[in-house]
Amino acid sequence: MNAKHLALEARPYRLHNPIQPYAWGERGPSAFIPRLLGTDAPPDAPAAELWVGAHPSAPSRLELNGETLPLDDVVSRRPDAALGPRVQRAFGSRLPFLFKILSAAEPLSIQAHPDKAQAEALHARDPEHYPDANHKPEIAIALESLSALAGFKPPEDWIRTVRAFPELGALVGDLSPTHGPAGEKAVIQRAFTRLIRNAQEDPGLLARTTEALARRFSDRRDPDGLAGLYLSLYEKYGSTDAGLAVLFFLNRLELRAGEAIYLDAGLPHAYLKGNIAECMANSDNVVRLGLTPKHKDVDALLEVLRFRPGPPEILKPDPDDRHTVYRVPCPDFDVHRLRLDAGDEETVSRAGGPEVLFVVQGFGEIIWDARGSADRMEYRRGRGFFVPAILPAYRLRAMEPTDVFLVRVPLESDE
Repeated sequence: MNAKHLALEARPYRLHNPIQPYAWGERGPSAFIPRLLGTDAPPDAPAAELWVGAHPSAPSRLELNGETLPLDDVVSRRPDAALGPRVQRAFGSRLPFLFKILSAAEPLSIQAHPDKAQAEALHARDPEHYPDANHKPEIAIALESLSALAGFKPPEDWIRTVRAFPELGALVGDLSPTHGPAGEKAVIQRAFTRLIRNAQEDPGLLARTTEALARRFSDRRDPDGLAGLYLSLYEKYGSTDAGLAVLFFLNRLELRAGEAIYLDAGLPHAYLKGNIAECMANSDNVVRLGLTPKHKDVDALLEVLRFRPGPPEILKPDPDDRHTVYRVPCPDFDVHRLRLDAGDEETVSRAGGPEVLFVVQGFGEIIWDARGSADRMEYRRGRGFFVPAILPAYRLRAMEPTDVFLVRVPLESDE
């Protein structure tokens, strides 16, 4: 479509969203993302992530005048209408956030994400593996449940872990305690750096350690416990993946439906299993350590990691709230969740920025004012919509019990 004919009106637009077939995603007829979308599962591929946004690697496509156009292209060509002046001033001509539905049937890599300055440096020196220059803080919201590793254990737990599993001692070395938060960070940084460098420089030592742990666990496999997790990862990735040792020193978290964790820059983490809604700054930068056949970058990881002890806070909204706001300390996005009963109607007022709406349950109508009269379009489970900045408000009318996520830039705090 010619640029001069690409005109965004004050109305919502239907999105068509790509599925990413990463190896850890669910497969087969019961796979979560195809069931959510009401489509058949891909016959020979996993359905790992559904991307709802405008990242150039896999943008959603927006329905406009009988065509479907890449959302990143639409936003960049009509930023005034799509983003509004305040978001343009802060973020340029791009959508600041990326929403996903993620379905993990098995563990993802142990990883961390860079802050803005680190992302710019990584992208400049290695654009193949760091495809953009943006940071990637993110929130993970359990749709059913989520099992994850996140954040370093405090030093006293490192000490207890090495006492329980002395095989790890040769990799970790001295864990002499020091006092105060700064001292705790120093102990973790020193021990982790030593673990990673020993694993990198002496693969034989790493293999002997992981093989000894596999023998220890081999006679007491517990599918939901440490033994079962370790043995399944050992069988998949072999004896020389450093993630097999690191997982002992990260906090294990179990989230119930509706609960969430915010993963800031530099926080080590790995999703183990679950179906979640995920929102992040508009980036695909991942610095991986292990538990993956993909590119691992130890030097970059040591640059970006923050060695704070303890797990991230689990956000626990009231399950009876009709409107939940998952506010995070990040200017790029806020995530709202609306639950409506059949027959309910909710007015969504907006502050002038872009919005992505995604329906995880329900059926109904989106209604908006169009030149003095009401216009409407259908929503249903699995559909996503883009709402440009120029639409000041719309209404959701639920014909079935409805559960929707709304992602927007938190402009209210700037007023």
